[in-house]
Amino acid sequence: MESQAVISELERIATSFAQDTVGRQKRRELDPADFEQIKAAGFLMTGVPEEQGGLWRGLSGSARSYSMMVRTLAHGDPSVALVSAMHPAVITFFLSVPEVDDAQEAWVQQRQWVIDSAKEDWWGTVTSEPGSGGDILRTKTAAKHKDGNTFLLSGDKHFGSGSGHARYMVTTGKCEDADLPDLFWVETRDEPWDGSTGCHMIVPWDGMGMSATQSHAFRFTDFPSTRAVTREVLIRCAASSSAMSNMLFTGVVLGVADNALAFAKQKVGGKLDTMRPYEVTEWTRCRNELWLAEQAYQGALRSIESESETMQADAMHAKVACAELIETALSRMSKVVGGASYSKAMPLAQWTEDVKALGFLRPPMPLAFDQLTALINTDTPG
Repeated sequence: MESQAVISELERIATSFAQDTVGRQKRRELDPADFEQIKAAGFLMTGVPEEQGGLWRGLSGSARSYSMMVRTLAHGDPSVALVSAMHPAVITFFLSVPEVDDAQEAWVQQRQWVIDSAKEDWWGTVTSEPGSGGDILRTKTAAKHKDGNTFLLSGDKHFGSGSGHARYMVTTGKCEDADLPDLFWVETRDEPWDGSTGCHMIVPWDGMGMSATQSHAFRFTDFPSTRAVTREVLIRCAASSSAMSNMLFTGVVLGVADNALAFAKQKVGGKLDTMRPYEVTEWTRCRNELWLAEQAYQGALRSIESESETMQADAMHAKVACAELIETALSRMSKVVGGASYSKAMPLAQWTEDVKALGFLRPPMPLAFDQLTALINTDTPG
């Protein structure tokens, strides 16, 4: 399977989605039919290694094409694109660690099970917890051993993007007397969510942006989960998973910015010569900020492709820079377009809210700045 063939199919799908942009922006839930189309295009194979017929060619060989896939989907529907991005983002945990030291045979079998499931089923994540600031190492979720590799999780989780759509959701929890958390996954798609099976949806997603991502909040009470057989998967793949996630999420938001810029060009195209000085200034600043965001994004991708020792830091720098630049740029854009920016019959207001998501996605801004500061203070490359 070739990535470009998948991207071409996703372009076709996104174009069909975009024919009803305003209608889609009014949605508050996902449509399973959308994801059947995306699956048919081959997108789920982002979770499968090339040698098994998939698209994964290592981080350096996949980051650009995967980011382009979700950027393309965002041209049609940002919420669908963001939920789709979660699939390769979490499967990277398993793809990036082919060998471990402490449980190799069991790990090989479990890793292959995940890869096989990724061919047919969507994966997502419900890892964030209230009060954690997005830091997965600060999980308060308790993991109680049941039998074999099954554990019972108890704790609160939120921002479970794709809830009810993804069959498997990666999460974290801490076993009794453990210093570090473990990686788990839960199966939530067919759960009643009323607490009767240990999974209770306590807050449905009602975000101002990315409104149809179904990023619900849950309370787990002795909810069955499967633990990764080795903690190495959480520790050793942190850098590659972080780099991939940052590029995927940035790709989605850049796709939204592409939409907004095309819309704004259409609106201001006939009045460029009659713009007031303020409008000209804001438009120029907007275009410059979007240009800078693109350079940051492309620079981080090149760093990953060259397997630079600074690639983790470069990806995070790019994500943070793009989050700030694109949010500011679309705010300026709205001022130039004028009153049409805030009409429900026009898409720009919703896109302006959608791009703010990048500042909240893992790592959220406070944690991202903590991590960048730590890299700088320890003279880590980057």
